[in-house]
Amino acid sequence: MATFKPIDLSGLIDERKASSIKAQIAEACEKKSYFQVINHGVPIEIMEELREVGHKFFDLSKEEKLAVAGKPYIGAEGYGNSMILTEPKFWREFLEVRILPLSERRYKYWPQQPAEFRETVEKYSAAVLDLTHRLLAVMSENLGLKPTYLRNAMGHTETQQNIVFQCYPPCPEPENNFGLHAHSDIGGISILMQQGEGLQVAAEDGTWELVPPYPNALVVNLADQIEIITNGRYKSAQHRAIVNRQGTRRSYVTFYHPAMDQKMFPAPQLVDAKVGPLYREFFYKEYWHALPAKRVIEKRLIHSFAINNSVSS
Repeated sequence: MATFKPIDLSGLIDERKASSIKAQIAEACEKKSYFQVINHGVPIEIMEELREVGHKFFDLSKEEKLAVAGKPYIGAEGYGNSMILTEPKFWREFLEVRILPLSERRYKYWPQQPAEFRETVEKYSAAVLDLTHRLLAVMSENLGLKPTYLRNAMGHTETQQNIVFQCYPPCPEPENNFGLHAHSDIGGISILMQQGEGLQVAAEDGTWELVPPYPNALVVNLADQIEIITNGRYKSAQHRAIVNRQGTRRSYVTFYHPAMDQKMFPAPQLVDAKVGPLYREFFYKEYWHALPAKRVIEKRLIHSFAINNSVSS
């Protein structure tokens, strides 16, 4: 199955092109649950700087990386190495830091080296946050909602943002290991900068399609809360990371989550009166804490929040 070409967001500021760009985003949201964007407003030089600090961090000694170690599971911050686990077997090491809310940043998990790490991460995450807000506004309008709807539905000023640096070294047995197992992200949307091939997204026919990396493009994955707010009109993207024998792959993903105390529910405007809402109301912290520690579940977490098992895909 062919993948969509990257969407050129520069057209959004041109009245003659904006409607076409919005239509491309709407089609991707409805048919693919993900899309790639170029000319997205995140400065290329900042993207390059983030990749560089990522390279420098993963090149540090084991002892230096362990100085900012956290638990290698959901909600953890700091450095983790999934390759040391017996089960499940994920072939990656990673670094996760909390960006927002500011009051919850824990700098003990932010490495001191490279020296430019903090400044670079703050610049990059701010630019990605602005992109996130612009995309949410377009998606809201495409759904017939006010431009601020999706952002407000996730807490507006109290939303959460994390960034994860991921490194997938060459794997001697790629047929027996994954970088990450098949899953959907639990938050709102995720924005990924990838270096090298390895990201796969589930297609409607049950196959896995490779998401090719384009120069300076960013991948936008819809996550579970978008599926819930849109009452299933937009699906969250089931995806995974594969590994290879030949070389190291790196990626950098920024997660945008609702506020922990935000009440989540389908937008009334998107609920069919004959069918009703597909998902029950809940506070986001309930969803967050429902995810098993090792992030391995036999069925998608979102299904357990469906009303009367109304969701099966």
